[in-house]
Amino acid sequence: MSDSYEEDAIFMLTKDQVLACANELGISKEQVTDDVTEFVRMRVGLGLRHWPEVVKSGLEEAIECPLGLVCYPSCFWWQDGKCTFPREG
Repeated sequence: MSDSYEEDAIFMLTKDQVLACANELGISKEQVTDDVTEFVRMRVGLGLRHWPEVVKSGLEEAIECPLGLVCYPSCFWWQDGKCTFPREG
C-alpha cells in the first residue's frame, strides 16, 4: 500500500461531494448534520454491499475482446502477453 490512501482507493465519496448533492436538491449545508452524513454513509454502504460482483463485472467488461472473441496467444492481436487491438478512446 502506498503512503497515500487516496492513491490506493478505488471509490471514495467525500463530504464535499455529499454537500454538492445536497445543494443540487436545495438542502442547505447547515441541514447536513453529522447524523445526516452518517445516514448517507450507511445508505451508500448498503448500496455497495454487492461490490465484489460489481468489480468482477467491471473487470470482465474492461478486458473483454473488442472483437467479441476469447483472446488466445494464437490470436493475431495477441503480442507480448496482451491484446494489441487498437481501441478507440
